[in-house]
Amino acid sequence: MQGLLPALPVRPAKKLRWTGRATDLVELLYALDTYGCINDGEIGIEELADAFSEILGVEIKNCYNVYMNMKHRKDDSRTYFLDDLREKMNKRMVESDLKGGKYKKR
Repeated sequence: MQGLLPALPVRPAKKLRWTGRATDLVELLYALDTYGCINDGEIGIEELADAFSEILGVEIKNCYNVYMNMKHRKDDSRTYFLDDLREKMNKRMVESDLKGGKYKKR
């Protein structure tokens, strides 16, 4: 998917903050790291966590320990947050299709 979005410096209009659970953010960071979609995968998890900490105004501690706890989850899927994201995104698309391609803006 490289090249779909221009790599331009963008300044957010307002300050962003993470309002989800810390473990969910770490799960997302590990997914992005695994996918290699930031800096062509040439960034470590700690550096990625530092960047997201700054952007989202949250301190991300002990990424590796959180990841190890995620690995010990007993369910069929150990990626609770990513599974929920996928489900909600697909639901949003279905609802948008039912409304003729429109989705309520926030």
